[in-house]
Amino acid sequence: MDAGSDGLKTLRARSRLLAALVTLVFVVLALAQAMEVAVVASGRYPHWQLLVYRLPMLFYLWAIWTIRRATVSLAQGELFDLVVPRLLGRVGLALFLGALVNVFATPLLLRAAAGRGPVAHYDVAAITLGVVGATLVLVARLLAEAAAMRRELDEIL
Repeated sequence: MDAGSDGLKTLRARSRLLAALVTLVFVVLALAQAMEVAVVASGRYPHWQLLVYRLPMLFYLWAIWTIRRATVSLAQGELFDLVVPRLLGRVGLALFLGALVNVFATPLLLRAAAGRGPVAHYDVAAITLGVVGATLVLVARLLAEAAAMRRELDEIL
């Protein structure tokens, strides 16, 4: 057996482990989100603003689910060149949109309901996630173009 084959087996095994861990994180966060919705809907905690504050979580859950799908694809042997650009693009978009909702949509919704309040929330972590997300979208596009050029060169040779 050669080193490349061992490296591929190791990557697949680590991808399976990571997929399981990411699934656990996703399930815990999704259940927490569902419990908050249920508590607000039941009237036990009648503060609907909690749900507005949790809107960005939907995008962050999308990012986590996308990572899970990518690790499963890698574990099943899907080509790295196909998985990684798709992963980075979707995760980047999810982080960017989650950050936009956190910084702008949430405060604007609360302001509309209350008639007063800020138009934006200065949250350094969310702003950082937005910048990282936008950068990941750009890097994903560059990686996809590089993979396409490599396939084109492989066809010529």
